[in-house]
Amino acid sequence: MRNVVKKLLLILLSALIGLAICEAAVRLLGYKFSGSFFTTDPLLGWSLRPGASAWQVDEGVAWVKINSHGYRDRERTVSKPQDVYRVAVLGDSFTEARQVNLEKTFTSLAEEELNRKHCFGNRKVEVLNFGTLGYDTGQELLLLRERVWKFNPDMVVLNFFTGNDIVDHVRSLNTVLPELAPYFSLKNGKLELDDSFRRGYRFDPTYISLKGIADDALNSSVLALMLHKLRLAREQRKEMARVKAAQESADPNAPPPEYSRFIHYLPPKTPAMMEAWEVTEALIAEFGKEVRSHQTPLLMLITPLPIQFHPDPKAQEAFCAQYGIESIEYADDRVERQARANGIPTLRMSKPLLEEARRTGTYMSGFANSPPNEVHLNEQGHAVVAREMVRAICEIGAPKVTTLVDSLYRCCNLIANG
Repeated sequence: MRNVVKKLLLILLSALIGLAICEAAVRLLGYKFSGSFFTTDPLLGWSLRPGASAWQVDEGVAWVKINSHGYRDRERTVSKPQDVYRVAVLGDSFTEARQVNLEKTFTSLAEEELNRKHCFGNRKVEVLNFGTLGYDTGQELLLLRERVWKFNPDMVVLNFFTGNDIVDHVRSLNTVLPELAPYFSLKNGKLELDDSFRRGYRFDPTYISLKGIADDALNSSVLALMLHKLRLAREQRKEMARVKAAQESADPNAPPPEYSRFIHYLPPKTPAMMEAWEVTEALIAEFGKEVRSHQTPLLMLITPLPIQFHPDPKAQEAFCAQYGIESIEYADDRVERQARANGIPTLRMSKPLLEEARRTGTYMSGFANSPPNEVHLNEQGHAVVAREMVRAICEIGAPKVTTLVDSLYRCCNLIANG
C-alpha cells in the first residue's frame, strides 16, 4: 500500500513539474491569451468581475484591470468628493473598450480634456466608465437605477450603439447570451420587466463566489488560458452552427442570415423587428424620464457601425447595394428623433468619425490583429469620440457656471465704472 501511495505521489509530482515547464515555456515564448473578466449577475445577467485582471488580445492588445466596483475604470470612491463634477457613462463594449489601454479610452481622454478646459470652473471632473460588453438599453436602465445613482453623478451619458442595441431588446434577435439577459416588453403601453433568466444554479451566491475564485486562478496561468481559448472556440463553432440552422428553417418570421450586419438599417418588416423598435423607443423615453427625476442632465451618444465611417465611399455603396439599404443612417436618424422627442440632447458620431477617417485616410476601428474598419474603435476612433463628447458635455453642463462667471464679471465692471 505504501508503495502505491509513493507511486501516485511521484506521478502527481511529475505531472506538476511537466505543467510548470510547459507554463514557463509558453511565457518565455511571449504567448498571451485573453483572460476571464465576467461573472453572472442576478440583476443584469452578467457583469464584470471586481478585481479581475488579465490581457485582452483577441482584438487589439491591452492589459485590463477591473476595479473593486466591477467596472473597467480606475478606482473610484462611491461617495463623491467635494468640488468634483461627475459624469457617468453607460454603454456596451464600445464604452468598456477593452481593445485599448485604459488611458486611451474615450472616457479617460474626455476626463483629461475636461480637466484641462475647466468647463466647470475649478471643480475637478471625473468621467466614470460603467460600460459592459453586451449590455443593451434595458440593462443600462437597470444598472442606472440600482447601482449608478449611488455614485451621485452630475451628468449621465448613454452610449447607444445602433449595431445591436435595437435587436438585443428582443430575445429571438439577441446576439449576446440571449438566455442570460433581462428583457423589457410593452404591455398596454407600459414597460414590464422579465427577469426569469435569474433562475438556476449560476445565480447562487456561493456558485458566483467559487466561480470567481476559479476564474482568477485561470487568469494566472497562460497555459490554462490557452486551453480555455480552445474550448471556447469549439463552443462558438457549435453555437454558430445552431444559429445558421435556425436561420435556414422554414419559419417566415425567422431573421435572415447575417441579420445583425444590416437589419437595423432597414425599416422593420418582421414582427420581431417591429417589437424591437417599439421596445427601444419606449426604453429611450423611460431612460430620459429616469434621469429627469434626478434633475440630472442626460446626453445620448449615438455610436454607429464601422461601415458608416468607412473612408472609402465605394465600400459603403457596395454594402448598401448588397443588402438593399436606402439610408445607412436609418437607425441613427430614428434613435435621434426619439431622443429629441423626449427632450434628450444627442451626439451622433457617424459624421465626425467619417470626416476624420477621410481627412486622414486612416481607419477609426480595427487593429493589427483584426480586420481594418471592423468592430470596435481603435485609439484614433476613441480620440475623436472624446473630443466630440467633451464639446457636448461643456455645452450641456456648463452654462450655469459660465453665467455665474459672466455675472461676477459684469458686477466688477459696474463697480469699477462707478
